[in-house]
Amino acid sequence: MRIVFVLFGLLFFQGLSAQQRLEPGRMHYLTNPKPNSILYRDTLYRGSKEFMQLFYRTRDQQLIDLYEKHQSNKITGQVLGVVGSFALIFGISRVSSNDNQKGLGWGLIGGGFVATITSGALILQSQRQLYTAVTLFNQRHNKASLGIGLADKQAGLVYKF
Repeated sequence: MRIVFVLFGLLFFQGLSAQQRLEPGRMHYLTNPKPNSILYRDTLYRGSKEFMQLFYRTRDQQLIDLYEKHQSNKITGQVLGVVGSFALIFGISRVSSNDNQKGLGWGLIGGGFVATITSGALILQSQRQLYTAVTLFNQRHNKASLGIGLADKQAGLVYKF
């Protein structure tokens, strides 16, 4: 019995961390407050319209493609999740009723289970694509630069990060 608790504890607490490091001037994919939130330059972007605004203004086709794949997988996953849940509910009601349609009920249960599992996989894949887009954005669009500014009787260094 102790082995089960130890294994459960190792699996459950292995990937947890107290805080997520936020480096200034970079885009960050936040996993804690709400799924699919991006923090960029002190602004929290949530949802399709705000992501579209953020990625389309870069005019980077690879970022736009990753965003569109994220959206299509997320929507497909959500629809499959709802359909799978309803199929499970109706399948269980058919199996537990006194009708002669128990085969249909078991078919609905199996199909609902497969649809729900596929839904979860698509939603995880969509989150991975959004994370990949954020990483790619940071690699391409966040470069530190150093400049020298001259005025009448002054000179200065400007570090942009």
